[in-house]
Amino acid sequence: MPFVDATLRAEIDALAPELTTIRRDLHRHPELGFEEHRTGAVVRAWLERHGYTPRSCASTGVIADLHPGHPGKTIALRADLDCLPMPETTDLPYRSIHEGRAHKCGHDGHTAVLLGVAAILDRYRDRLPGNVRLLFQPAEEGVDGGGAKRMVAEGALDGVDEVYALHNWPGHPRGHIRVKPGPMLAQTHWLGITVHGVGGHGSQPQLCRDPIVAAAHIVVALQTVVARGLGYDGGAVVSVCRFSSGTTDNVVPATAELEGTVRTFAPEITELVLARIREVVHGTAAALGVRAELELEPGYPVVMNDPTCAHAVHRVATQVVGSGAVSDAGLPIAGGEDFAYMAQAVPGAFFFLGAGAPGRDTPGCHHPDFDFDDTIIPTGVAMFMGLVADRFGI
Repeated sequence: MPFVDATLRAEIDALAPELTTIRRDLHRHPELGFEEHRTGAVVRAWLERHGYTPRSCASTGVIADLHPGHPGKTIALRADLDCLPMPETTDLPYRSIHEGRAHKCGHDGHTAVLLGVAAILDRYRDRLPGNVRLLFQPAEEGVDGGGAKRMVAEGALDGVDEVYALHNWPGHPRGHIRVKPGPMLAQTHWLGITVHGVGGHGSQPQLCRDPIVAAAHIVVALQTVVARGLGYDGGAVVSVCRFSSGTTDNVVPATAELEGTVRTFAPEITELVLARIREVVHGTAAALGVRAELELEPGYPVVMNDPTCAHAVHRVATQVVGSGAVSDAGLPIAGGEDFAYMAQAVPGAFFFLGAGAPGRDTPGCHHPDFDFDDTIIPTGVAMFMGLVADRFGI
C-alpha cells in the first residue's frame, strides 16, 4: 500500500466530494449523545457498502474491523458522533433542522473523515498485514460520563494495540498538525457553589447576609487560585461560568449559585488547586458571615499521549503536510476529551488538525457560528491512512 503518495492522495481527493455531502447531511441532522440513531444508520450503511460488518457498542456507537479475528496487530481509529445542545446561528443551506441542537464542535467532520478512511482501507484490504478497528463513538460531549468510557468497558479496545484520534481546531492554521507526547488535554472538574445567606428587603441590607456580595467576593478570590497559587507556567484553569441569584429588584435573596470548571494537567497540580479552592470558598464565606456549599465533581481524565504513538503522528504528519506545518505550539490545551479513557486503556495519541482560515478570525469549537471546514477532510483521511501504514511498517 502506498504511504500517502500521489496515487493515494488522488484517491482521497476523488472521494472528498462525497464525504463533504455526507458531512453536511450529518450537520443538518444533529443528534445528542446516546441519541445518534440516524447518524449511526448512516455510518452502518456506508460500512456495509464497503465490505464491513458493523456492530453496536455503547448503545448508539458503531464498531467495524477490517480483518475480524486477525491474529496480528490491531490499530484502532476513533471518531465521535454527537452534537452539542446549543443553537445554530448560521445561514448555511445545511444548517441544523433541530432547534437547540447543532454540530458546533465538528464531530460531523470527524465522522466523515473516518468514513473516508473506511472506504480507502477497503481498497487495500488484501495488502494489510494486520487489523484496523474503526470506532464511531457516541456521547463525547459529557453525557453520562462520556461514550468512550462505555466503549472501553464494553470491550471496544479488546485486542487493540494502539488507538488514535484527531480533532479539528480553528485556533491552529488550516491543515497544520499539532501533537506532543504526554498531556494533550486537561483533566476536568465541575465546580458548583451554593452560598446561603439571609434574605430581606433591599432597602435594609444591614439586616441581611447578602449572598450576592459574598458570591461576588468568592468569584474574585477564586482568580487567585492560579494567579497566586501556582508558578509562572500555571498548569491549571479555574473559571466561574454561571452566577445566578435573586428574583426581583428590591429583595435581597437568601441564596446565590455559582457554577464553573477546573482544568488541570498533573495529579499534584490537581490536588493543590482543589485544596486551595476549598480554602478560598469556605474562608471567604466565613469572613462575610454566610455559608457556602462546595461541590467538586471529577470529569474526564487528562488525555495523555503515549510517546511512541505521538512520535508516529509527528512522523506521518511531516510527510502529509510538511515539516513546517507540524509542531507542538499551543499545547497542551485546557479542553477536556473522553478519548482519555481510551488512551488509558491502550497506548494512543490524540492530535489536532488545524482549521483556521488564513486572514480570518475563524469561529472556534462550541461557537454558535462554527462550521467544520470541509477542505481539511482529505488531510484527516491522509493522516489516518499514513498512521495505518506507519504502524504496520508498510
